[in-house]
Amino acid sequence: MPLFGQLEMQTVLAHLPQMADFETEPWELPGAEQLYLAFEVEMVDVDLILPKAMHPAVPRYITVMVTRFAQTPVGSFALAQVRLMGRAGVHPRGYTLQAYTNAAQATTELRHRWGFPAKTADAIQLRTHHDRILATVQRAGRTVLEVALSHYEAVAGTDINFISSVHLAQVTAIDTPGPRLVQVDPKYTIHQAERGHAVLHHLDTAAWNCPSFRVANAIVGTFTTVDTDLPQIRFVMDPELPVTQGTTRVH
Repeated sequence: MPLFGQLEMQTVLAHLPQMADFETEPWELPGAEQLYLAFEVEMVDVDLILPKAMHPAVPRYITVMVTRFAQTPVGSFALAQVRLMGRAGVHPRGYTLQAYTNAAQATTELRHRWGFPAKTADAIQLRTHHDRILATVQRAGRTVLEVALSHYEAVAGTDINFISSVHLAQVTAIDTPGPRLVQVDPKYTIHQAERGHAVLHHLDTAAWNCPSFRVANAIVGTFTTVDTDLPQIRFVMDPELPVTQGTTRVH
């Protein structure tokens, strides 16, 4: 029998970002820098926060993404995300548990246009040192994330594959309002890439909506310079139904 997520929707409805509909215009985002790290987590209670439409990954793992966008319609900003990885049908997807930006306007736009579960942090830093690339997120006067890429070396961009995200949002101005899983699938043109060891120094699990998590193993990490985008929304899913039954194509 296939495994499914076990999220009880009533436990999260009050906190979901609100979108009017799925008609957002895309953003082109050239010259971004992205740190992307993967960590295996223990299985205990992890499936309780994955929507029922999705299948958990085996083994269970999360990805941490910290991206610095140099050019956007709302100016430069940084975005940090923690995603629980799984599948929508046969397609690997990252279910975004929590995101932070360092700019209030960016937080508002990401929530309303693409359903990011975003809040505004005090600071997000992405720094390159001689022996590591370090990212930190600070909120409410404390560090809620500190991760790094170490022992890295240059690789071809074709060696790297980024997995698209899904965001759980409350959609209000459609024929049948309610919660939807919104697929966000950026394109990437990679100009420079490094791959190395993923290092987790600190993850405040409560701040990232993953209170039951314990990281078991580091998997891999990359740092890339990319041209990317936030696209038009193409697919949305009913979070309570298998995606073969509950997927709608928008564009």
